[in-house]
Amino acid sequence: RAANYPLTPDDLESSDLPRMVKPYKHKLYGLTILPERLQAIRHERRPDSTYSQLNTCRREVSDAQAMFRAHGVPFTNTTDKSVEELAVSIMQACQLKRRF
Repeated sequence: RAANYPLTPDDLESSDLPRMVKPYKHKLYGLTILPERLQAIRHERRPDSTYSQLNTCRREVSDAQAMFRAHGVPFTNTTDKSVEELAVSIMQACQLKRRF
């Protein structure tokens, strides 16, 4: 089973893990994206906003990666991977076995 917890600017104000995910630290796996791709996605949602500025995207991705590193949370870049490729790479990195 998996859950998604999107990091918000409030979460990134501190280098500490968000309160909601701390109890699951041993199960966490971070997903990142190239800032340029994130900016393109956000520009479609909210053009010409601070939310979609490249500098904002760069800072948020950098802060998220720094948080992952500080807490030993493994992570991978999702920019050029399909959902299937991500699932396989996460399962391999976490040494998980597929159940049938």
